[in-house]
Amino acid sequence: MVETHDCFTITEYMAIDHLGLTAPGEAWKAVESGMIEIGGALPVNPSGGLIGLGHPVGATGVRMALDACKQVTGQAGDYQVEGARTCQTLNIGGSTTTTVSLVVGTEAA
Repeated sequence: MVETHDCFTITEYMAIDHLGLTAPGEAWKAVESGMIEIGGALPVNPSGGLIGLGHPVGATGVRMALDACKQVTGQAGDYQVEGARTCQTLNIGGSTTTTVSLVVGTEAA
């Protein structure tokens, strides 16, 4: 699963392409097929992302890391991705000059 910085609709599409979930220019296929929904092959932003949670400048990356930790430890509540063991975050700041990506995971039980 992925938690990405979706400050604009196009930003999530770009992340889907950049992370290699689809071929370049085909992110729309992941959206239309349901691949990125909870229950899909690779959920993106099950937390609701910035649209669902708001955009506290400077704290968004910390929130994403916390959501990743909650997911891989089975503590995400209503937005838990079944069987999540690995979560990648992608956070973009400023004018795309600061980009941080983390991979958070846990061993299978």
